[in-house]
Amino acid sequence: MDFVKKMISKSRMKRFAPYVFIELDKKKKEFQKRGKKIISLAIGDPDIPTPSEIAKIASREVRKSVNHSYPSGRGTVKLRRAIARWHHRRFGVNLDEEKEILVLIGSKEGIAHLPFTLLNRGDTAIIPDPSYPAYKTGVILSDGKIHKIPLLEKNGFLPDIKSIGGKVLGKTSIFFINYPNNPTGAFASRKFLREIVEAAKKHHFLIAQDAAYSELYFSKPAPSILEINGARDVAVEFHSLSKTFCMTGWRLAWLIGNRRVIQSLAALKENIDSGQFNAIQETAVYALNHCERFARSIRKIYKGRRDFFSEQLQKYGWKIFASQGTFFLWARPPIKINSLKCALKLLKEAGVLAAPGRGFGKNGEGYIRFSLTAPMPLLRQAAKSISRIKW
Repeated sequence: MDFVKKMISKSRMKRFAPYVFIELDKKKKEFQKRGKKIISLAIGDPDIPTPSEIAKIASREVRKSVNHSYPSGRGTVKLRRAIARWHHRRFGVNLDEEKEILVLIGSKEGIAHLPFTLLNRGDTAIIPDPSYPAYKTGVILSDGKIHKIPLLEKNGFLPDIKSIGGKVLGKTSIFFINYPNNPTGAFASRKFLREIVEAAKKHHFLIAQDAAYSELYFSKPAPSILEINGARDVAVEFHSLSKTFCMTGWRLAWLIGNRRVIQSLAALKENIDSGQFNAIQETAVYALNHCERFARSIRKIYKGRRDFFSEQLQKYGWKIFASQGTFFLWARPPIKINSLKCALKLLKEAGVLAAPGRGFGKNGEGYIRFSLTAPMPLLRQAAKSISRIKW
């Protein structure tokens, strides 16, 4: 008797849906085995290397024996102070470094663990659709209920709070939002942030705002939810080094906001991990202290790529959502077609791997997400190949 199989079949893991990108990955490998070159525009992993100046600091810090011991699970005082200073410079927000900042081993880790501290069995979390799949993880493993709300282009891919209704909001414990948004590139206005804060106060739920792309903006800087009066009572916000400094593999992020939530998640993490490597925390201090110098040049590169690829796709009949940030393009193909079929057609006929919108939720159907994490020569080649597709 395969008792392990039986245990797994009874576990919460069965609530995880099959990954929609598995078929695409199989097809990609098939083409590569035949010698076909594939341009991957599917994954949100920067091709731009971490700035060499930051890497040099890390090299120095790794050699310091003082950094080789167990790190603080909450983050070093030095790093939390640097985070507090950065938020004050960038958003005009003042944070208590002891009670309102928690260092994470990547924002994905914090997003997954947050529901463990807030949800009991059957409690509800609102998750936008389409969205980053990781928001579901902690809710499922906490035995919580997921209530999906549509993000529609006619609403600028913002949740329509009024349409949700007080009955659902009254049962909600966590409401996940993500702006600048993955996969759509949409921005949240201060008006929307005020609206959701007011709703959270009225219906007593926590807002979990994922701001990992806050520094990848192309015109006006993205706001922080903590700029809104009273938000600290009902909100927390995730930030990360990953996209701002092209440091996805370094795995360092932080959570700010409501001090009770911060303390609760800190207590959970004390029983799960030992914090991020001290040398990386020291490197993060340097990166944050010189943030704008690094972030400005990275933004410029992505804006150039976005402008070029958007213009090219529009020439070939694609409808592009005018993103204001992130390094993603959210696009509709020239004809009405299932998003997975479209992604397979791009792969087969153009040698371009892109993400089908359905992989981010049913309301992503009909869209394709292009990740602009490839150098300009490859983007030119991809655009040229896409132009040859017969629809």
